[in-house]
Amino acid sequence: MLFNQHYKINGYILGIWRGFGICALFLPLLFVVAIPNQPHYWILLAIQGVCIGVYDSNIFFNSARFGAGPTSRFMAVTVLLTAFIWWLLTPQKFFGLLQNGKIMSVLMFILCGFTFFYWQMLQNEVSRQVAKATMPAVLALAAMSIITKYIAESGNSVYQGLFYYLTVSTFISGIYNLLLYLWQNRKLKATALRQIIAPKMHRIGAYLITFSSVLIAAKTLALRLAPNPAYVIALLLIAPLFIYLFNRNQKIADNISVKAGFAMIAFLLALIILVTGNFGITD
Repeated sequence: MLFNQHYKINGYILGIWRGFGICALFLPLLFVVAIPNQPHYWILLAIQGVCIGVYDSNIFFNSARFGAGPTSRFMAVTVLLTAFIWWLLTPQKFFGLLQNGKIMSVLMFILCGFTFFYWQMLQNEVSRQVAKATMPAVLALAAMSIITKYIAESGNSVYQGLFYYLTVSTFISGIYNLLLYLWQNRKLKATALRQIIAPKMHRIGAYLITFSSVLIAAKTLALRLAPNPAYVIALLLIAPLFIYLFNRNQKIADNISVKAGFAMIAFLLALIILVTGNFGITD
């Protein structure tokens, strides 16, 4: 998010670089793992690719438009959505949590507090615009997190799931962003294509591919281990803390829904403590 707050490049172009670049980087690794033979596995990889495409372009566009701070704070609602979707898909695990009344009460308190401060963030017009603009990314990230867990767990090995995610899904995300970019610039396709491969994009693309590869690999391995994918997203979405400190240090304006946003992040931290502590949570 900080990346395009600074560069303000067309979100589809960054999505193209991120998708095709990561795919090209990890493509040789497909020769060291078995080819998946389950049809549903390929379907998950394809859906994941579309979700990545939606998430990437939306995040990049909104970071350029609103800044990294507001965008990151509104993305935190993904935790709530991911948790509820996961419980719908695995009701037995939710009912298992209900057996521990104290833990369930604390968990519900955290989620209710989180929801209340998200509602507080929506009390002015600019904040509502940010929330509306980031909603596609929120939905995409929630879906991605759950699908990533299924991909990681369904593979013959942890490496098969990771390498096919880093190649097949990212390639599809690149295709998604390329098609939308060409449609957006359908009257000036030649100029649009030159912008993708412009000299300034080489260094920017290299940064993006490198950091994104590390992020995807770490997140995939974490989601494979996590009992509930919402917990990994909770850890990822404390990013607003670092973004806010960076913006203050650089004297960059970041004043949209700050108090309510950080109150919401405090509940995320409480969730992380609850899960990582020895309190008997298994979902």
